Amino acid sequence: MNGLYLAASGAAFQAAVLEVKAHNLANASTPGFRRLEIVAQSASAAGSPYQYAAPPRAEPAGGPGMLERTANPLDVAIVGDGYLAVATDNGEAYTRDGRLAVASDGTLLNASGMPLLNPDGDPLAVPPGTLLIDGDGAVTVNGVFQGHLKLADATDANLELIGSGLYQNADGSPLPAEEPAVSSLQQGYLEKSAASPVTGMVELVNVMRSYESAMHAVSTIDQTTQQAIQAFTFQA
Repeated sequence: MNGLYLAASGAAFQAAVLEVKAHNLANASTPGFRRLEIVAQSASAAGSPYQYAAPPRAEPAGGPGMLERTANPLDVAIVGDGYLAVATDNGEAYTRDGRLAVASDGTLLNASGMPLLNPDGDPLAVPPGTLLIDGDGAVTVNGVFQGHLKLADATDANLELIGSGLYQNADGSPLPAEEPAVSSLQQGYLEKSAASPVTGMVELVNVMRSYESAMHAVSTIDQTTQQAIQAFTFQA
């Protein structure tokens, strides 16, 4: 039965990879999106000498996308490896999508309507007026300082994907703000997605073929096992 388990774990692994590749392709036009890469893991079963494919982990990898000028004061691009911090129902989360908005109460929001946070972990609100966001994240309106946007340091973090371009620290703890600041913000620009639609489509097709091959192996081994059981039963 080891062969069946090996083939089945391989098929499950390819199914998980397929989901990640599809996510990359779906976010090929999402600002600030960094392509996800698979981190393969193995596991052993009690009494078996074999290592089986365990569910893989996906993490952002590769460099940033190119910057695109929009001239929109509510667009910011992150230059560097930092992340904007936002508040979710499950705690602090992080994104590189710099499409901002202002709620009716003045709270700065991300593209999904989540409040942006300052370095203390509190939402940042602004009054009506001319909004300026400096490179270090300082926010002013009509020349009056309103606070800083938190630029989170994910250098030693294990980020887990929780939504489209949205991540959380795997252990659930908030990431620290960059200190000193390494990344910077560029107002009026957006970072384009680092995922290529052409590459994503090719990878998706290749993984689908691998998944189909693994499922074929599962089916073949299962049929062979059933035939062996039937032959043994007839002989008995």
